[in-house]
Amino acid sequence: MACAIVSGYTIDCRESVGGIDAVFFAEFGNVTILDASGVVTGITKLAGKKFFKFEIPTKSSAVASSNPTGSIENGSLFFEQTLDFPINKRDATTRNIITTLSKNKVIAITLDKDGTYRMYGKQFGMYLGGSTGTSGAAAGDAQGYVLKFEATEKEDFFEVTNAIGIALTTAG
Repeated sequence: MACAIVSGYTIDCRESVGGIDAVFFAEFGNVTILDASGVVTGITKLAGKKFFKFEIPTKSSAVASSNPTGSIENGSLFFEQTLDFPINKRDATTRNIITTLSKNKVIAITLDKDGTYRMYGKQFGMYLGGSTGTSGAAAGDAQGYVLKFEATEKEDFFEVTNAIGIALTTAG
């Protein structure tokens, strides 16, 4: 069976801007996601559960990616998803938050600088991977963490509507 190509791509107005303003995390097992054609149309959270917001420094190197990876020999296709972002604090409270995140399978949603919410880890969840926590060496160096979450998904990221994005931190 051949997969039908149903549309092309036209270069449109230059309206894109890179970067991430915030990341939202929830435990994978505490939410149910409804979607249609790559857009999240509903999120149901268990009673009392919500997404937790992590603000990103304005001039950060936070990045989210979803890269298609295929094998012609095996006929397989999957998406390697990563989410890297800094936390510029290194204290006991931050340590405890990161420890909890590292023990969980999570769903992550980014609020990108273009105003779009995007979901990663929808089907199988994301896990904290090769991250760093450092004191820095010089007075102007970063003291904190760079967290790296990883997922292997069968589909690309999902866009989340603004109405759903605005309600992420409201408890279910």
